[in-house]
Amino acid sequence: MNHAANPVVLLTDFGTGDIFAGVLKAVICSIDPQIPVIDLSHDVKPGDIACGSFMLSCACRYFPEKTVFCVIVDPGVGSRRRSLCIEAGDYFFVGPDNGIMWAAASAAGIKRIIHLTNRDFFLDPVSSTFHGRDIFAPVAAHISAGLKDISVLGPCVDECVKHAVPDIKPLGHARWELIVVAIDRFGNITLNMTGDEFKNIVHDRKFCLTMNNTCVEKYFDVYADADEGQCFLMCSSFSFMEIALKNSSAAARLDAKPMDRAVLEVFSLS
Repeated sequence: MNHAANPVVLLTDFGTGDIFAGVLKAVICSIDPQIPVIDLSHDVKPGDIACGSFMLSCACRYFPEKTVFCVIVDPGVGSRRRSLCIEAGDYFFVGPDNGIMWAAASAAGIKRIIHLTNRDFFLDPVSSTFHGRDIFAPVAAHISAGLKDISVLGPCVDECVKHAVPDIKPLGHARWELIVVAIDRFGNITLNMTGDEFKNIVHDRKFCLTMNNTCVEKYFDVYADADEGQCFLMCSSFSFMEIALKNSSAAARLDAKPMDRAVLEVFSLS
């Protein structure tokens, strides 16, 4: 038993009302009870690879080296999609080859990608509908517990499915198209524009961000500076621009959902 096991971080769309997330922890514990297990989130919208990818890429940098991320948002479970372990920077990412791990892993610096085929590290039998329990959790646990060489897990492959936050799209005439990449439980709407991009484009000029027939014209550094009932822009703690509504839900006010479009228009100083 390894008493210096590295953390296993769980990111799933399982929720907490069913037994799935708990069973993942049971599998990990059965391999080494000393493994620290951290719930990053189990509330990714079912099958939402884009949101899961964004959450993982925002969060992973805050974890210690050798952390193993067990990422299970897997609408293709049981299909021909591959199961992977990606070693990137000081981290390991274990999950389906559907793009959800790529943004975080590529930012960390991908060293190698392993196609998980060695059934000695799986549960037996392997269900066609719960690879999180039967493949990803046990593989993550073995890595955390001190597996010396991940090459024993399967053959190296050259690439994996890629998914990244789309770039903002110039529309001409000082206009840019943005999209919604995530909505948090407070109703803040995260956009695919960083704070630095916003500052470089807007400078000190007036702007209007239009989404679903609502124009947002104010920027504040903190929520408290806004008036009650006022939608505004601010830079989030993860350095992306977001639409917020003081003490309420901007998403509800704007009837926003992931992948909705918004248009930012910037006006001249004259």
